[in-house]
Amino acid sequence: MASKPPVHGSSAHTKEFTVDLVAEGIETGTGPYSASVVVSVDANSTLRIEIEAANELNWELDARIASGSLEIVRAFNDGDGVPEDVIPNWVERVADVVGERLEGDR
Repeated sequence: MASKPPVHGSSAHTKEFTVDLVAEGIETGTGPYSASVVVSVDANSTLRIEIEAANELNWELDARIASGSLEIVRAFNDGDGVPEDVIPNWVERVADVVGERLEGDR
């Protein structure tokens, strides 16, 4: 995944990493072994999580960390807003891994 400017403007902090789907026990149904993730955090602690995996649609999640767990506030699938009940399990699990990694960095 190419590095891009922060989603929330110049005051945002951006972190990029890869989630090993196999090691995390996450199955997508189409078989990619990893997902590329870009996380942007703005001055208001709003998270934008961008997830790309081979053979899958791209996902963007607006989230926050509350009481030690990541909560998805809004989700977008290739740019279109989607209701929370449409988010695939594998995307939610990748988001959980992101939350764990971010909490570990504190």
